[in-house]
Amino acid sequence: MPHRDHGTEHAADPKPEVDISKLPGMVAWYSPALLIETGSRHLISRIFGQYADQRIMQATVDGFAPSVLTTVAKRYDYSNKPQYTSEGAFWVDYVSDLGDGFDSTFAVASLISADSLDIPGAGQLPGSKLLIMGGDQVYPFPTRQAYRERLETPYKLALPGDDSPDAPPRRDIFVLPGNHDWYDGLTSFDFMFCKARYGLAAENRLGGWICPQHRSYFALKLPHNWWIWGADIQMSQYLDAGQVLYFREVARQMKEHPTEAPKVIFCIAEPSWQMADRQNLQGEGNLDLITEMAVDAGARVCAVLAGDLHHYSRYHAPDLGLNFITTGGGGAYFSPTHSLKDKLVLNWSNQKFDLFLTAPENGSPEGSAEACWPSRSESRKMSVDILAFPFFNYWFSASLGLFYWVMTWQFAETHVRLKSSIKEGNVDQRVIDWLMGPGETINSPLDLGSLVLFAGQRNALLGLLGIALFLTLWNYANAPDRPVLRIVMATLHWWAHILMMILLMVIFIKLNTWLLGTALPVVGINIPPSNDWYGIIHGVALPPFEMTLIGAIGAGLVWGGYLTICCLFGRHCDEAFSSMRVEGYKHFLRMKIEPDKLTIYPIGLKDVPSRRSWRAAVPDADNVVKGPKFVPSRPMKPRLIEPPIEIRVGDVRRRDPNAKQS
Repeated sequence: MPHRDHGTEHAADPKPEVDISKLPGMVAWYSPALLIETGSRHLISRIFGQYADQRIMQATVDGFAPSVLTTVAKRYDYSNKPQYTSEGAFWVDYVSDLGDGFDSTFAVASLISADSLDIPGAGQLPGSKLLIMGGDQVYPFPTRQAYRERLETPYKLALPGDDSPDAPPRRDIFVLPGNHDWYDGLTSFDFMFCKARYGLAAENRLGGWICPQHRSYFALKLPHNWWIWGADIQMSQYLDAGQVLYFREVARQMKEHPTEAPKVIFCIAEPSWQMADRQNLQGEGNLDLITEMAVDAGARVCAVLAGDLHHYSRYHAPDLGLNFITTGGGGAYFSPTHSLKDKLVLNWSNQKFDLFLTAPENGSPEGSAEACWPSRSESRKMSVDILAFPFFNYWFSASLGLFYWVMTWQFAETHVRLKSSIKEGNVDQRVIDWLMGPGETINSPLDLGSLVLFAGQRNALLGLLGIALFLTLWNYANAPDRPVLRIVMATLHWWAHILMMILLMVIFIKLNTWLLGTALPVVGINIPPSNDWYGIIHGVALPPFEMTLIGAIGAGLVWGGYLTICCLFGRHCDEAFSSMRVEGYKHFLRMKIEPDKLTIYPIGLKDVPSRRSWRAAVPDADNVVKGPKFVPSRPMKPRLIEPPIEIRVGDVRRRDPNAKQS
């Protein structure tokens, strides 16, 4: 449980200055408007990001001449600052993927801001005075308002501080951009976190944290020649020249330490070791490039940390003694773990290394069967909830329902014409009767299939809509590396929607016939079939509302069923779980750095307090609030995700960058 001392006291306001009920909840990723805007922003950032690279401007203003870089590389020196150490060790926190809903982001921020945490199995862990945010500080887009509401406000409430530039900083923070921070070309990120480049570091405040950062990347010098390198890979594209020159100068300086060899912890925005076997990343060599600079300087790489995927997992390379940790649990929706593989192959500097997920392979203490959280079996059970897709994402489902109506409207219009012009042998007449009127049943699925294709051939608009739907589903299918599987996934998904459209159309036709012929006469309203209003109500007025508002459930069930089945086989998992917006399973890392040892405590919070459970903190007798301005009605229960990860420097193998193996 969090423990506070008088170092985090602040005078209580008469009432909280922030109404948290008005702060954003979890992002509704399947909101139609959001999907359109996200797609356009992602496309623009992909196309223009490398042509309007904010990092080039940062390096130009900050300076990249050799004489300037000598000074620039020494900026963030924490090697001789006793106020950042506790119990003879230097403590650092790492969190990423955080600026989503207020409740989850604030819950993690409250744990990070505590002066100490009492964690079962780890004891009393002192709070860190240095925080690293590893990417995607805000969702869905990096506007200044979004940063203020989804990041700045939760962290200010968790660790209130004096906004005055003259106020002394209480803690420091360094921030890496992720792909969502890059959606505006890094403009808002630069404004939020890189003001030190203009001599305004004192204004870079997040409550009690101050950000002395100049660029979107950094190298922090810690005691005993430990270093933390944070690289900005610009949406997996490339490392810019200014960044390469910066880290080369850092590498040159760290190997000149008079007594101790350098030890490095790398922080990057994406876990390329998990993604390499699923997609062809343009920036897959970024990790190679930056680690080679450190290795060439004689450094031991002790850990690589990343976010982007919103779960906890740890892969271990026995041949290197190196841990690769994905920890994207700072506040964003939960991503599943059941698609994680027991073993990965890491291609690193012309060499191949085996990475293992299971704890025994990692040499971890006994007690966990696999180094991920939650377990893969628990994650797989959670995936069944995706079937409730239309209830989590009603307006997306309603958009599908609206598309269904346009398709079935054209479908029905085509069949009215087909009734008088159909040729014997093309489509069984009973199929038409079953769809357009009472009585008959379909003898064969082939009859229905041939009817659909025949209708698309006869109606150009219907055919184009059907082709557009197929191409959309083909593009959506998550199998870029397997074209045959991709076509199969898209085809089955397409037919599922077509069948649901036809089923809903038949249900609503029969429902409307019953309403007009049976239900309304009971209440005294008689509209005979020969009346023009009968046709208008039956075929024009009711279908669009029925198909859009009620048919949304059926359309959403098809989409949710597709995601559920795919996710069980390791496809579309992130898209599937983003639809549920799971707030639980949040986490961060607390690292204890000693002269020859790094201990990583992965701290998890399974249950996040709901919005209604937060209460304004009660001041003490001196009218002082100790800690965050809001507390949950029931104490949070942080826990260790797995036993502390002890990395002894002597066990980390130096890697020969010139060595090759197949």
